[in-house]
Amino acid sequence: MSRTARRRSASGIHHVMARGLNKQDIFLDKDDRFRYLKTLAAVKEKTGIKVYAYCLMSNHVHLLLSEGQETVGDVMKRMGSSYVLWYNHKYERLGYLFQDRFRSEPVETREDLVAVVRYIHQNPVEAGLAADSSHYVWSSFLAYASGKEHEPGLTDTTHVLDAFGSLDQFITSHRKPCERPFVEANYQSRATPRQILAVANRILRDRPLESLKTMGAEDRNRFLRELKAVPGTSYAQIASLVGLSKKMVERA
Repeated sequence: MSRTARRRSASGIHHVMARGLNKQDIFLDKDDRFRYLKTLAAVKEKTGIKVYAYCLMSNHVHLLLSEGQETVGDVMKRMGSSYVLWYNHKYERLGYLFQDRFRSEPVETREDLVAVVRYIHQNPVEAGLAADSSHYVWSSFLAYASGKEHEPGLTDTTHVLDAFGSLDQFITSHRKPCERPFVEANYQSRATPRQILAVANRILRDRPLESLKTMGAEDRNRFLRELKAVPGTSYAQIASLVGLSKKMVERA
């Protein structure tokens, strides 16, 4: 079946969502997130895009981009190939990281722009990861609110603040949830250690976690597959909790 062509934006502005393959995490630690932002800054310099907003979740990213010398499709190809090459080298892995095709939608009116910026910044709040947009450090909200961000100068704030009217109105509007529908990642909030350990104890019954290290490969892999099926878990999180290597968890 042929793919539907992307809708082009008359304004050149697109809301983009890229998700990990099979919803797997694409950021396992803060260095991964630093690297992604550094890659975005390098692509911005090379292609002339403007970055109006971003939010890095565990298994997906939201970006609000205005096209420069290249289309949003070409920009995302640059982003994906550069970050995945670095990520695979770091974690000694092969293959794809991102889902085959990123999702995007045009942003053409002031109302759309204001709404999608709020939506992007409120993703962590909706996922239960932060009480307020200002409490999540891996989005562009703080670039607007304080002028500080992990990659200085990455976010182009003037156009968006003009659309909101003022910084005060920008901050005030983020205290109310965005009710407009935009492309989503069907994000699952991360499972807590208590939830994962409860499942582990149920599977193991009276046996301690330490018994995994002497357990036969078939039984251990069956155990790990059940843990990986818990919604909101990641390989790194499971490995840390049960005392096994991330590679062992990934291969189970």
